[in-house]
Amino acid sequence: MQVIETLSEVQNLIPLLNTQTSYWFPMWVDMGKHPMNTQLSFVFIRVDGKDYIITLKHTDASPLTKVDLETIWDTDGAKWVFGKKKWLQTIKSKRECNDFDTYHYLSKHSVFDYEKPFQPIINSLTLLGYHSDVVQSLPLLKLGGVIEQIMDENPISELPTNFDWYNNICIPVLSRIEEYGVRVDREKIIDRWSQSPKHITASNTIYTEYNPYTTTGRPSNRHGGINFSALNKSDGSRDCFVSDGIFLQMDYDAYHPRIIGKLIGFELPKTSVHQWLADQYGCELGEGKGITFRLLYGGIDDDFRQIPFLNGVADYIIGLWDKSVKQGYLQTQYRKIPLNLIEDPNPQKVFNYLLQAIETEMNIDKLRRILDYIEGSDIRFTLYTYDSFLFDVPMDVDKNKIKDLKEIIEVGGFPIKASWGLDYGKV
Repeated sequence: MQVIETLSEVQNLIPLLNTQTSYWFPMWVDMGKHPMNTQLSFVFIRVDGKDYIITLKHTDASPLTKVDLETIWDTDGAKWVFGKKKWLQTIKSKRECNDFDTYHYLSKHSVFDYEKPFQPIINSLTLLGYHSDVVQSLPLLKLGGVIEQIMDENPISELPTNFDWYNNICIPVLSRIEEYGVRVDREKIIDRWSQSPKHITASNTIYTEYNPYTTTGRPSNRHGGINFSALNKSDGSRDCFVSDGIFLQMDYDAYHPRIIGKLIGFELPKTSVHQWLADQYGCELGEGKGITFRLLYGGIDDDFRQIPFLNGVADYIIGLWDKSVKQGYLQTQYRKIPLNLIEDPNPQKVFNYLLQAIETEMNIDKLRRILDYIEGSDIRFTLYTYDSFLFDVPMDVDKNKIKDLKEIIEVGGFPIKASWGLDYGKV
């Protein structure tokens, strides 16, 4: 293991990185913080069977600059990164790379545990009361030894099915969303989440962390003890998140029923789908929504097959099940989801998984377009939650930009409802 400390050593490393596949393991100053809220301590690199460490902040060696690191990174050999989503937030480069986390999840059907391998050497410090920036207090070569073992025990071979969609599309999109962060009312959020001070920046921003490693790919969103995907609408939790200007939220109207309509080739009305179905049930809108959700997610009773749309859905579920069992997997536009990853699969459950998977793939496509459109503007992308997109926009925002955003999100015939508020609780 060689610690790179001089520019001449950097120059000697570059030819290898230009021609050989390399494996990169970044370590941040505080691994408990979001990469946008801490600094890179060092990077461990394995190439051509040899191991190297490049430091930027760790005190055990002479640090190189971020420019030096980016020069090394911008080489032509194939690259694998442990934690690509975080790495993309740290190194601003268009250089393509492969994500170890995705490879591990798709190959072993589990999320790689970054904490466990380091626990034996970290415990000695935490017992003494050290909880922040522990990476800086541990010997560089001892940390490198743990990383060597991780790489030895996790060789990378053939790319698993679905790798390209996660690696090339999903991970970069989620990484870009996280970079924006969410503005907070410091006093309110500390009162609500006592552990949050560590995660609040000087500019009163907190960062989210999307995890796409679920069977359907639908991301969860947790960081710093906050579940951003399940913030309560009525207990004041959302009031902690505030806008620099004003929040604009765009929610899909009857998203899943409209996706189902596309799947079965049934043209639904451009007006309220839930009202249209409630009218056919002979009940009020609120009750009708409950009936629709029960039928679509729990199974369609024979009594409701007299409604053509629901009859088409019931037939589709049977056909989907037969096809999936024959193939051994659930096919979406971009992925194959093995049936053995679905616990106790049955026709209704497979259909529900398909809905979430299709919803996610469609959203990722639209999120990529949204991010490209708002890049360089004053519009900030704050949160993505399944059927909803939250933007932080200036008070004097160009209305044409909002119109363009609406058009991007509604592509494919999925209308939205828009709402505004100074904090997330009022949207």
